[in-house]
Amino acid sequence: MPEIFERLRRHEDPGDLPEWTTIRRCNSDLKFYIQGRFVGQYDTHGQLLRVLFLFRNIEEEMQRRFVLDMALAQTRIFPWFFDPDDNKMTIDARWFKHLGITDTAGPISPEAFFGFVHPDDRTMLLDAFTRQLSGDLDDNWYSYRLRRGDGQWEWFETKSVYLGRSDDGSPCRVVGICQSIQNHKTIENTLIEARDKARESDRLKSMFLANMSHEIRTPLNAIIGFANLLTSEEYPSDEEEKKEYSRLITTNGEQLLRLISDILDLSKIESNTMEFNFADFSLAALLTDIYQAQKMTMRPGVELRLELPAEDIRIDTDAERLKQVINNLINNAVKFTDEGSITFGCRTCENSSAVELFVNDTGHGIEERHLERIFDRFYKADNFVKGVGLGLSICRTIAENLGGSISVTSQPGRGTHFTLRHPLRQPQPEAVS
Repeated sequence: MPEIFERLRRHEDPGDLPEWTTIRRCNSDLKFYIQGRFVGQYDTHGQLLRVLFLFRNIEEEMQRRFVLDMALAQTRIFPWFFDPDDNKMTIDARWFKHLGITDTAGPISPEAFFGFVHPDDRTMLLDAFTRQLSGDLDDNWYSYRLRRGDGQWEWFETKSVYLGRSDDGSPCRVVGICQSIQNHKTIENTLIEARDKARESDRLKSMFLANMSHEIRTPLNAIIGFANLLTSEEYPSDEEEKKEYSRLITTNGEQLLRLISDILDLSKIESNTMEFNFADFSLAALLTDIYQAQKMTMRPGVELRLELPAEDIRIDTDAERLKQVINNLINNAVKFTDEGSITFGCRTCENSSAVELFVNDTGHGIEERHLERIFDRFYKADNFVKGVGLGLSICRTIAENLGGSISVTSQPGRGTHFTLRHPLRQPQPEAVS
């Protein structure tokens, strides 16, 4: 107090009371926090006549501030304000710590702040800030990304209002809050992705049911019809007719089994549960097994050929899945080859790190406009051919899971050539240190 009075005698401003100043009532232990200052009154000769003590009780204000600080400390919400006179933004110190920005502290310029904003969001946020400074009250929420200290981008959301206006209508101060919504964005993006997958699944399901209803019903009706015929009085006695009925039952049964197999494989692909068991196999033995089984199913006038290199090739693969692909390609070739040949086999690649398996036919061929979509689900270049358009899509998925790829070339009237590129050895998982 003596120092304050001395400064007032010298007509000096003693300034505001220090922070955390308290005052106590006379004859009481009750005290509370205050803000204030001492002001001097002087006579005509400049002599100090009296000292006025101006103060206000800030106890309740401090309690609210303390509670707010405790609450904010448990959140990722950061208050800020902008003073147009100083052209400075004052942001909660926790904001800098949260973003990992250690080279900046205290008030910053708007230019410095917008330097943290993602370029794609900068114009939108700057326009909103400019409208607020012009006195156009805008209480909307705005989402944007900020660059963290580690270079990553984090989603934030902000809202602001202005307090008071100058004579020209411009705000005296703009205050607002910003909050991190990174987790919300992650959840939102996950939900959007799940929604899109669900829509795609529904679309595929609809396409699947639309295509499958006829394809399953036709062979199933044929099998039931022939089965009923076996027990009826109309069952033929001629041996040739019996053989023909037996062949038709077998053919339709095999078609139905292939459709059911495609349904199961599609289900596994959709649920990501298709399993692969890799081991070392001889390609000569694997392809010879396919040849022995497939040559019995060739239609008259179509020759099945197997071409193998002079030396056997051994690869790391799932033999059953690889057989499924080759058999599917051969079955597909049979549908479109009325005469000529279907040739399949393997050959080494120039870099020796992969092998090419191929299935070539001399059939109808495929028009160029169909080639880009031939591996799409449910796509059929010829709607009059049996099948639902799943086989080639499943082949591509299996080929990719085997570490390879599948491609096709074709010319109408001159046949089709499918090539499956397969690595000789599967990549080994990196050792965990």
